[in-house]
Amino acid sequence: MQHEAVEAPGGPPTRLLSAHRDDATAATAVLFFEGDQISPDDYEARELIGDLAEPAQHLSTLSTRFSEDAVFVVLPTTLNRGQACYGNFLNAMTATGEPLGFKPQGYRSSTHLHDILTRCCGAAQAAGLTLVGFSKGAVVLNQLLTEMAWHEEALSASGPAELQPAPAGQAPASSLAAAPAQAGAGGTAAGVAGASPVRPTAVAPPLPSAHGVSATLDAVRVVHFLDAGLNCRGVHLTDPAVLTMLGLRHKRRPLAVHLHGTPRQWGDRKRPWIVQERDRFLALLRGAGVPVEVHAHFEGQPPSLRQHFEVISLVGRGAMMS
Repeated sequence: MQHEAVEAPGGPPTRLLSAHRDDATAATAVLFFEGDQISPDDYEARELIGDLAEPAQHLSTLSTRFSEDAVFVVLPTTLNRGQACYGNFLNAMTATGEPLGFKPQGYRSSTHLHDILTRCCGAAQAAGLTLVGFSKGAVVLNQLLTEMAWHEEALSASGPAELQPAPAGQAPASSLAAAPAQAGAGGTAAGVAGASPVRPTAVAPPLPSAHGVSATLDAVRVVHFLDAGLNCRGVHLTDPAVLTMLGLRHKRRPLAVHLHGTPRQWGDRKRPWIVQERDRFLALLRGAGVPVEVHAHFEGQPPSLRQHFEVISLVGRGAMMS
């Protein structure tokens, strides 16, 4: 196992774990985004699940499941009492890491992903990327997909010619820029009292990303939402404009989405928005023509923390176990 650290503008380095492998022979790269971390002094939880929650164990499991690929486990930018905060990938979030909308302007997430791959991955990037967002780590997938849609809208509007910024004072031409960003439940983000949803300001029409970032976005082939969940809304994308553009991306370059869930997330009656957003996301994906598969794991079993982590061993290439 190797430890990597990739610098990020305005934030601490992003830390990664990787298995020692000749990346030049890898078919693709797999990036796994961790969720909240169990506190070292939470002895009850640690006794219940053992090392199932350890990032090093996740790397070992995924390296077996994706045996042909270069595998990287991406750790949260920071932790707030164990709660994952992906500040190097999100434009705005609460103190405890809940997203304050997903704004594509600036390509923050895909630019940092490109930097990570340039530093750590090499040749495997060109062959294709598989992204896995586990639990809260799914917020990074939402941000990346929003930026992918933004880039696709720019390509659709500009054709082969490069877009130039709109003249000063011109109204935004992008449907994504004009749409309000998703926010926490009831318009208030958990973790910040009285917080308001972050909404895009007037911007120029969407610009294609830089060449390297564009190549990174185009390399994404498969996206796995692995038992995604938040304590507020924003678990899944529900903006039709974003999903429409992802449909165009699939026509240009194939994209497949997998939604995995356990009773711990999909059966949580105290957080009904998880299933509500999943179903809306699913319907919009299908309506846009993006291939999507739903994998319900541990059906009929009572929800548990253990199954939440055991589901990591069920994701991989080929058929999914249930």
